[in-house]
Amino acid sequence: MLVLYPPAPLPPLYPGQTVVLEAGVHQGPWSITTPGVRLVARPGAVLDGGGQGTALTLSAPGVVVENLEIRNTGKGDDFYEPDAAVALHQCEGCVVRGLRARGVTGGIRVEQSNRAVVENCDLGGTQAAPGLQTYRSDEVVLRGNRIQGFLDNLYVEYGERVVVEGNRVEAGERYGLHLMFTYQAQVRGNHSQGNRVGSALMHGAENRVKHNTFAREVGPLRYGLLLQEEWKAVLKNNRFVESTIGLLSLDSRDTLLEQNHFDRNGTALFFARDTDQNSLLATENVFVGNLQDVAVDDPKARVSLRGNAFDRAAPLPVPHLPSSSFSLLSTRQPDLSLFALSPGVMLWEAAEAKVPGLRLLALADPEARPVTPPAISVAPGLLGLALLSLLGGLWLRW
Repeated sequence: MLVLYPPAPLPPLYPGQTVVLEAGVHQGPWSITTPGVRLVARPGAVLDGGGQGTALTLSAPGVVVENLEIRNTGKGDDFYEPDAAVALHQCEGCVVRGLRARGVTGGIRVEQSNRAVVENCDLGGTQAAPGLQTYRSDEVVLRGNRIQGFLDNLYVEYGERVVVEGNRVEAGERYGLHLMFTYQAQVRGNHSQGNRVGSALMHGAENRVKHNTFAREVGPLRYGLLLQEEWKAVLKNNRFVESTIGLLSLDSRDTLLEQNHFDRNGTALFFARDTDQNSLLATENVFVGNLQDVAVDDPKARVSLRGNAFDRAAPLPVPHLPSSSFSLLSTRQPDLSLFALSPGVMLWEAAEAKVPGLRLLALADPEARPVTPPAISVAPGLLGLALLSLLGGLWLRW
């Protein structure tokens, strides 16, 4: 075991060596190119990157870094190669655990490093580059991290069987969670809220999204989660809470939406047109307190609702349509949403609610269940979501 006291430089290392950093400021940047090295930081040990480039680079298999604090990285903000606290390159099976880095350009960058693990890290950025990102790395595990204030807080591109679990992502300049070109990813138990746009899964296949919370994304074209050109995605037991749009589907095929909870959104579930390929089965979901439960702006979308629970469903054995004829019309003419809260439209929708036979049946749920909304006050600004949904619809159309 090698013990380093500041400000000693990093000496030559041998495979499998354990290096202990004692408390104090150690001057970087450092690079570890020896396999199996374990770098353990004592409380109060800080690696200063010197304001030039990435503070710590790992480029050998099996390297482990634990409990280190990093500060003062470079300012380079290239999206794929930003100056970061830690960069892993061809670092198969490497582990970064308990890292703390605040006010850095990039957090942790993982590239061509299969089976790497990043867990229990606390990262805060300058909104210039991604926080925790992986690129062309399979079977990576990103678990239990707290990430805020980056361009994309957590970004994955080209990865198979990636696990994104138990992370909390907030205040991203763009996305909270952002996965692109992933196959069989497991996205579970994460909490994403208050980001500039929301979270997104794009151009992937057979991804599984379970037990996550997507909350409080309020503004024009903001949503809890976007599915864009996803194939065979499964979403189960997620919560979509107080966002302009809860879940936005854009040309995603064969989606299964099961046992999710949509609570106090502007539009809970929205299908937008592009190439008219949306197809989805929604079953056993709960819709409570949304201005619109389901809206479709895709004439060729194949949406099947069965056995969902709605706070506005009649307790009668008749099909329930969770979107009024006015809301369906307004998705095709978004400017009509300006009248969504007018007395005339509210009377129109109230009449339709009493007479299910008047409702359009394209989105009917033949097995709808009534649900009693919880005794809660209306969230501040909820009525304003109608206007924000209008602005989002206009953006998508034009």
